[in-house]
Amino acid sequence: MNGISAGDFPPRFLREDGRRTATANERVLLDLLSRLGPASRADLARLTGLAPHSVTRLVEPLLSRGLIAESAPVVQGRGKPSTALHLVGSAAFSVGLSVMTDALSLVLLDIAGNVLSARTARLRDEPFDRTTRRIGAMIDAAIDAADRDPHTLVGVGVGVTGYFIGDGARLNPPRLLDGWALLPLDTLLAEAFGRKVWIDNDGNVAALGEALLGHGRTVADFAYLYFSAGFGGGVISRGGSLRGHHGNAGEFASILPAGWPQPNLEELRLCLAEAGEAFDDIRSMLERFDAGHPAVDTWLDRVSPSLDLVASAIWATFDPPMIVLGGRLPPSLASRLAERITLTNPVRCGYQRPASRIVTSRVEGDAAAIGAACLPLRAAFFDPDEAVP
Repeated sequence: MNGISAGDFPPRFLREDGRRTATANERVLLDLLSRLGPASRADLARLTGLAPHSVTRLVEPLLSRGLIAESAPVVQGRGKPSTALHLVGSAAFSVGLSVMTDALSLVLLDIAGNVLSARTARLRDEPFDRTTRRIGAMIDAAIDAADRDPHTLVGVGVGVTGYFIGDGARLNPPRLLDGWALLPLDTLLAEAFGRKVWIDNDGNVAALGEALLGHGRTVADFAYLYFSAGFGGGVISRGGSLRGHHGNAGEFASILPAGWPQPNLEELRLCLAEAGEAFDDIRSMLERFDAGHPAVDTWLDRVSPSLDLVASAIWATFDPPMIVLGGRLPPSLASRLAERITLTNPVRCGYQRPASRIVTSRVEGDAAAIGAACLPLRAAFFDPDEAVP
């Protein structure tokens, strides 16, 4: 399972035509179409190893339920014209919410991976129930603005800054999110929104978004470094989240010894303040970010040894083909970081170990909100482990 969810779908959000469910074998096809884009029946048979008639048996119910559609035949050389199957974006969508120390970010994501709506709001110092009412209003307004049928909403995915304490969906976030600390967030948010809710931390959901919509379309295994007010990330193994026993795999900040600089955006904000460029919060800094400011070089010099250690530890432990830099990291800054990170890789007998590539994220927009929106869609359509027997 990816993330922690609460309860079954409320009855009013179920569809009798089975649009909200898919068998394990159907999920294999849906996942391929999600990662590869349009594909013919012959392509699907070749990629899955299934016989063509088996693929047809799986495809027909998906067509009748409106989850996939077929393009007009295209002539390609000799033989029968082929048609391409593709996911139908209007069939289903989800809400993704990122709860940060300084802001709320919300997206609507359809089953085909299209962002239908995106909006942000400053996170106020207010009681938890007042914040959830405000979020509920944001969700309703976004659905209305996107002109989507609420009955095709699968659920709400939520990424929250913090780590799990080992008791369900209770997270321990930074001080600025004290109102969210140690609460059964899955139950409380499901009740507040009237919809099924999935909970995970921001690093895990951002990594999952990268798995479904970014580098994960070509690579099944990678580590993801999440830069925000804090520093963390996630691990993707065989296309899914490797969450660990307590759900805290990817807490990469814990690799650093006490006293080492934490490579997060709050430290960057403080560097800018030392140089006379003060911002009230990270959101304000990112809105006016200048990658060429001298204080950025100061930050890079401070945090590079920490990132070298973290990246080397990840590589030595997991040996992933790539390490992805993402989160709230501006692309211009991500590129500079990727060029500077150095893995500990001594030469022996003229050879070095094959190294992980350091790359920047391919997901545009708010990584955690988009990744959070992937949680319900993956659980409903793409993850074989979630299939209803």
